[in-house]
Amino acid sequence: MSTTSTYTVQGMTCGSCATKVTGAVTQVPGVTGTDVDLTTGTLTVAGPDVDDAALRAAITGAGYQVD
Repeated sequence: MSTTSTYTVQGMTCGSCATKVTGAVTQVPGVTGTDVDLTTGTLTVAGPDVDDAALRAAITGAGYQVD
């Protein structure tokens, strides 16, 4: 069963930013999908049993702050 988590990503304002962030989080084991809303600066991640700390680390590792 897949669950989703939504994160507010500070500084993710353009398509290039979104590509960088989604590229980072898709490397986290268990991630099966992502959805970005640049208007709200949110990233929704789907996958079974995805580690929240690993997702946050991937986002910050890509150079962005996550709320």
